[in-house]
Amino acid sequence: MRNQPDQEWWPDSEGSDPEIRIDPEQSGIDDIGASHLIAERFGKYLIVGELALGGMAELFLAVHRGLEGFFKVVVLKRVLPFFAEAPEFVRMFIDEARLAARLEHRNIVRTYEFGEVNGQYYTAMEYLPGEDLTKVLNKLDHSRQQMPFNTDATLISEVCAGLHFAHEMTDFAGNSLNLVHRDVNPANIVLTYAGEVKLIDFGVAKTSTNAKTQSGTIKGKLAYMSPEQLLARGIDRRSDIFSTGVVLWEMLAGQPLFVRDCEAATLYAIMNDPIPSVRRYRPEIPAELERIVDRALARTPADRFDTAEDMQLALDAFIAKHDQCDSRSRAALLEGLFGSTRAEAKRSIAQTRALAKNISLVMKLRSEVRDDLAETFDALAVGTEPQPEPPRVVEQLPSRVPTIALAVLILSAIAGGILFFIMSDGSHPRSSEAATVGRVGVRIESAPPGAAISVGGEPTGLVTPATLTGLKAPRIEIRLELAGYEPKVATVEVPASGTVTERVSFGAALPSRLAIAGLSVGATIVLDGETYEAGTVIPMSPGVHEVRIVVDGRTIARQTVEGKPGDQRWRLAGTKLEPFGN
Repeated sequence: MRNQPDQEWWPDSEGSDPEIRIDPEQSGIDDIGASHLIAERFGKYLIVGELALGGMAELFLAVHRGLEGFFKVVVLKRVLPFFAEAPEFVRMFIDEARLAARLEHRNIVRTYEFGEVNGQYYTAMEYLPGEDLTKVLNKLDHSRQQMPFNTDATLISEVCAGLHFAHEMTDFAGNSLNLVHRDVNPANIVLTYAGEVKLIDFGVAKTSTNAKTQSGTIKGKLAYMSPEQLLARGIDRRSDIFSTGVVLWEMLAGQPLFVRDCEAATLYAIMNDPIPSVRRYRPEIPAELERIVDRALARTPADRFDTAEDMQLALDAFIAKHDQCDSRSRAALLEGLFGSTRAEAKRSIAQTRALAKNISLVMKLRSEVRDDLAETFDALAVGTEPQPEPPRVVEQLPSRVPTIALAVLILSAIAGGILFFIMSDGSHPRSSEAATVGRVGVRIESAPPGAAISVGGEPTGLVTPATLTGLKAPRIEIRLELAGYEPKVATVEVPASGTVTERVSFGAALPSRLAIAGLSVGATIVLDGETYEAGTVIPMSPGVHEVRIVVDGRTIARQTVEGKPGDQRWRLAGTKLEPFGN
């Protein structure tokens, strides 16, 4: 039996097929721009839209209305029922929530509360109207612009402030928690339309007293990891400083630093490749800023800044000698990049409000009714970026992207922006064979299935088979990626009506290749009696092979590996070889 809040605006429904009556004027839903597809009571919250499904939790847009017109929009992160029955996971979720609730800092996304409703655990989090740094940098690159270097320095100074606060956290006895974020990358840095800079996603953060992440487990985005994190050795706050240095280098240079054609090559680049000077790409960058970047990117932790605050102070000293970039300047920057699409969104919101004004919405929560509503309002929905834009999901719900058109309208009406939220590491899209919402679509199939789909260079979070709708361009370029195969690219004509199917065959699998990280200078790899230098990516035939690591003529590690399609990544941990990221 669900909880029964005393606010009169909550839907009065029980049973398997409830009829829900919602007055937009009385409920406050109209105040945020649109009606909704979901009307589920969850404790003191009304869930109005499903945003994403992660590997262990789901994300919802929800509202809480209290006395005297109090009204708050939040993001609910709710543990999936399967994991709610696992004591170990529940303990991990509780520990994460306790930690997140203490991260009260202007440069860190806020967690409002942790709770439980009918055995389902949840956290309520802050929504952030704005854009993540990945989208900002992509937008700048698309328009062939770059942020002024003093703006880059200012943004990273704010990130350092948030990191230092987290790094300095103690338990209630005053003992340091030795907290490390471990996933600092552009997607986890948000610039709001008010000019704020927020660090998000402490879901993979680890303290020295928390064993929820086993030793040797790698979390975070590969291209932004520190060398010691890749080797699964003991890491401290200086690992986050290295990751922050990578982000700053990429902002200044306008291109990726360590990203290579495959993960094995990326891993090798982080460990061994020389780091180019940012002044090679932008000669106008002052030498003082270059020195800050170089110090943050030192491969030996002892050569980096000791603390994020030290890096922040160095950046602030540099910024003081140049034009300041305050929150108003940052807000103006974002408005200049995304203002036109925000204005278009607001016009659509006004149309939606006109439809809903002074009427009571009566809807039955049957799938066909929800689909009809989605189709009606989808014509009014506006994305957050100009073409090419990621398609709307029909058969799958991707992580980190709002997938219900009306939820997008709700979010846009609140602040004309996007909702950002914290996701568990390892999130994945949900696959289903739901009814098609739009009338025009492109179905993507592949042999073998399970390939990741990108449209116009943007990952969708979908895997084949999947149907894309809401496509406005007359044609789209799709890219399919599947482990063990060469990526496939195709241009698909979008039909005027109906759905077309694009079938892609990957053909023969890639040859097997072996890459081993963590080797010292002078070490060699011996594969089936053949000797290779450390850092070599070695081709392998199908079957089982013997690998030895030799240092100064002595075998220090021995392992059998299987030749399978694609890159087989291993690393040396002490005197043992262990798989990494396969």
